[in-house]
Amino acid sequence: MAQLIISDIHADIRALDAIMKITWDQAFIERYGEITRIINLGDVVGRGFHPIVVIERLLDCGEETNLVSIRGNHDEAFLLNRDIPGSDFASTEAHSELRGNQRCMRFLESLPQYLADEDDLILAVHGGPIDPSVIKERTCPDDLLYRRTWQRISECGYDYCDGTGYHYTPEHALNDVKESLGRGFLVLCGHEHLEACYMEVNGKPKSIIDDMIRREEVFSNRHIRIKSMMRKEGVSYLVRVGIAGPEGYAGSGQDMEGTSHFGLIWEHKGADWVGLFGFRV
Repeated sequence: MAQLIISDIHADIRALDAIMKITWDQAFIERYGEITRIINLGDVVGRGFHPIVVIERLLDCGEETNLVSIRGNHDEAFLLNRDIPGSDFASTEAHSELRGNQRCMRFLESLPQYLADEDDLILAVHGGPIDPSVIKERTCPDDLLYRRTWQRISECGYDYCDGTGYHYTPEHALNDVKESLGRGFLVLCGHEHLEACYMEVNGKPKSIIDDMIRREEVFSNRHIRIKSMMRKEGVSYLVRVGIAGPEGYAGSGQDMEGTSHFGLIWEHKGADWVGLFGFRV
């Protein structure tokens, strides 16, 4: 059995279908196990060109497999009629049509801010795990930027807020999760489009992305680059899976060379493993 983690599909149906084809490939199932749950970390819409088809595909997948979806900042901005610059005319037109689709709108409106799975010790969020109500020092007047949907990992070693959201340190995130839920949680997030992996070592988070086991495999006629690690019991992790749907970012400097990403949690020889997968769409 395996759990598929996707984030930032961004209305890119070609990338979503490619991920589904890879993970439903018989060779993939024999290697990692059958997908028993899909955890969608949000940003289903925005940037790309097929929001209705993407949502309908997810709903269809949810009829066959347990699907859990979290709200992303683009999803939230769309619902609030709040503009995030960067989408071209074709994307804007496609999302205008989405507003008239009641089934898809109900899906977006139903998305929660996070999922806390206390059985598997997984906390799934789009941006960050920190409860906005406990953030005391607020430099931005817009409360929206402090929500879990808009939070993101800080690259500066300190917390701050700007017009893109609240930036938190991995230490702040893992400490907040330990205080609210306990030790040993795997925090899964997206939002930023690059992969990242932090592991708690001696009470402090350490980036281990460069220490993960690396290999390449072929599934569904695609070359997949894989980074993996064995999950240790009682240890906290913060894992960012990367962008699934790069289509709408082509030419923006953020398309990651057309690479689609997804994550996976699977069992091997009695241990849980976490993997970050990437391939050219």
